[in-house]
Amino acid sequence: MEANSLSSAASAFASKTYAGMDRDAVAKKAHAVAADFEAVYVADAFKAMFKDISVDPLTGTSNTSNETWRDMLLDQYAQDFVKKGGIGLADGIAAELIKIQEGRAA
Repeated sequence: MEANSLSSAASAFASKTYAGMDRDAVAKKAHAVAADFEAVYVADAFKAMFKDISVDPLTGTSNTSNETWRDMLLDQYAQDFVKKGGIGLADGIAAELIKIQEGRAA
């Protein structure tokens, strides 16, 4: 998910894109978008933690291909981390998206 996805999701909610959906479906969609955003945030944090650690522990070297695989692995770790509760961003973001959908001030 791109970093701009939260703003595009907020725009979609604000433009009443989900107006025909029932409240539970909107809440489920809002939480899915918020969880994706939290996963991106957590992945960035993981990548920052691992940036100075060599990818290959045997040789102590890194190269572009190894770092690409590590980034993909850290993205998956972040998604799994968020599925198990994450750091708590998704619930607040989902609540704000629902407020936007309902036409209340965010």
